[in-house]
Amino acid sequence: VYVLVCENQRDDGRKSCGVTEPGLRLALKEAVKAAGLLVRVVSTSCLDHCNEGSTIMIVPITSSDDRRPTSDVSILGAVHIDDIHEIVRKLKHHTEAL
Repeated sequence: VYVLVCENQRDDGRKSCGVTEPGLRLALKEAVKAAGLLVRVVSTSCLDHCNEGSTIMIVPITSSDDRRPTSDVSILGAVHIDDIHEIVRKLKHHTEAL
């Protein structure tokens, strides 16, 4: 499972994920590690959901050998650091399903 965390920062003052919830990726990475999940948390640029607030995309993959995404991709908007425990719970579900 890959988790893409938008860290895009706009220079023109419009809302952007990297500004609204700084530190989200690192906090999520630590929570995933503490839970012992085989999940890769990575930074990405814009996921086109800026108006919803900080955004992450959960991308399950078919196997570690071919690394193709399954059709069960989830986009979560308006994510805050306080939501990390719920996100980790969802990630456990995704990793158990693979």
